[in-house]
Amino acid sequence: MRQWKKILLVTLMLLWSYPSLAQSVVADPGRGRDYAESLCSTCHVVDASPGNIAKSDISSFYSIANRPDQSQERLAGAIIFPHPAMPKVSFTNTELRDVIAYIMSLRVTK
Repeated sequence: MRQWKKILLVTLMLLWSYPSLAQSVVADPGRGRDYAESLCSTCHVVDASPGNIAKSDISSFYSIANRPDQSQERLAGAIIFPHPAMPKVSFTNTELRDVIAYIMSLRVTK
């Protein structure tokens, strides 16, 4: 099962970065924020405020976005294969791209 997840994640990363696919679908961070507010805000703080904490053991979207090694591919993997405490959320490919675009829009460039 673990090997299957790795294969799927690598495939997703390849598809995500394939230039013709990336050009044909433009992610919408505004729509992603709407999805996040309706589906994720019961556990996560989804706004751009670095100081807001919903629950002490659950990261805000701001802190998730600003992890040093964060990438679109890592976020996709974390959403597609959630950790045990996170419920399985079914996003369409477009919704997934939009939510990831929103989270990455919270990243502070240094």
